[in-house]
Amino acid sequence: MKLSLYEKIVYGLGDMASNLVFMTVMNFLLFFYTDIYGLSAAAVGTLFLVVRTFDAVVDVLVGVAADRTRTRWGKFRPWLLWMAGPLAVVAIFTFTTPDWAPGPKLIYAWVTYMLLMFAYSAINIPYNALSAVMTDDLHERTALSGVRMACAQIGGLAVAAGTLPMIAFFGGAEADPARGYQRTMMVFAAVSLVLFLITFFGTRERVHPPADQGSDLRADLAMLVKNRPWVVLSIASVLLFILFSVRQGAVIYYYKYYLRQESVASLFFIVTSLAAIPGALLAAPLSRRLGKRETFQFGAIAFTVFNGVMFLIPPGHVGLLQAANVLSSLAMFLVAPMIPSMLGDTADYAEWKFRRRSTGIVFSAASFSMKVGMGVGGALSGALLSYFGYVPRTEQGASAVRGIVLMLTLLPAGGFLLLVPLMRLYLLDAQTSELMREELVLRRSQSSGI
Repeated sequence: MKLSLYEKIVYGLGDMASNLVFMTVMNFLLFFYTDIYGLSAAAVGTLFLVVRTFDAVVDVLVGVAADRTRTRWGKFRPWLLWMAGPLAVVAIFTFTTPDWAPGPKLIYAWVTYMLLMFAYSAINIPYNALSAVMTDDLHERTALSGVRMACAQIGGLAVAAGTLPMIAFFGGAEADPARGYQRTMMVFAAVSLVLFLITFFGTRERVHPPADQGSDLRADLAMLVKNRPWVVLSIASVLLFILFSVRQGAVIYYYKYYLRQESVASLFFIVTSLAAIPGALLAAPLSRRLGKRETFQFGAIAFTVFNGVMFLIPPGHVGLLQAANVLSSLAMFLVAPMIPSMLGDTADYAEWKFRRRSTGIVFSAASFSMKVGMGVGGALSGALLSYFGYVPRTEQGASAVRGIVLMLTLLPAGGFLLLVPLMRLYLLDAQTSELMREELVLRRSQSSGI
């Protein structure tokens, strides 16, 4: 099941669409809520924790529904068609600041953010699962994930380079950042809608569950608990997204209060996205040579070193900061493409070991882990800011500034180091993965009478 470059790119456009929303949320929503919308850091932390944890449960329900979807387009593709519009609409509402009293404004933030997380789940879980049913070739999946991540970083680059200038442009002569954020998201949401539709029309589903597999949710969930590679990968995903949320959420604060150069904060995001593209594309050839697990560990160690170095860089040396950011971002995105590729392998493992294939459940339960990580990471970001004494819209004390530096540098670096021994527990090394694939190909050919 070799995939054409065209289909890989078309699939990747879906992640570009996702990143136009996701990276805006990751990079700017915390700052938007505290310094534009007017919420306290503690209130935002609570909002992130509760909504993302609740939405993590929704993820599993979406996965169950996707596995049981029957259409002429397949199981997962139609969700791109159904949910692209709702995601675009609620993204715009989330970055809208109503002129209301504090109580109703807080309720509005809760409702719109909850709807945004639901819409994001309903389109991204099927989108992620789609990668596992486009091909059964283990290396093609990694290549597909690499192209996908490169496309995602182009979306991230658009957010990094365009968000602050667009906010200033749309804010107008009266410098209205609230209006600027809203209209910037209107642009991103419209482009996201178009890209998701291109992905829907340009991809195909080719891997299907065993013909005699019945619908049994209890068996599917029991399979997850026994699926050790999936359990290890899910724990790694929780930790990864906690660290990613803390790091990305600290960038604006770092530039505003530590470097005193808020206007060029976009440069950090741009450099991150540019460095991520070769990192994502290198993941496939490197994993062919080292193995997926080993590539994951190598990237985690490299990120630990280079992101830790950033802690030592004083405020006046922005060039050194960006050089270290290039290397740490490249390393981080050696790790990132491994997650969806390895998740597809854990779906194969379940079919190989337990003779059940529930791709939607595998990816939705992994998305559950991601959302828990994002929720904990968002809450931890707010809690850390409060702990270090951060006060919105005022000059920060030495403790707050030092805490912001730690959130960007040493805390994520130390967390990535923990991923290395954790991944030793992941069973699917290169030899086992290839044996598994060969046996599954034989089973499927016998089942189809070939």
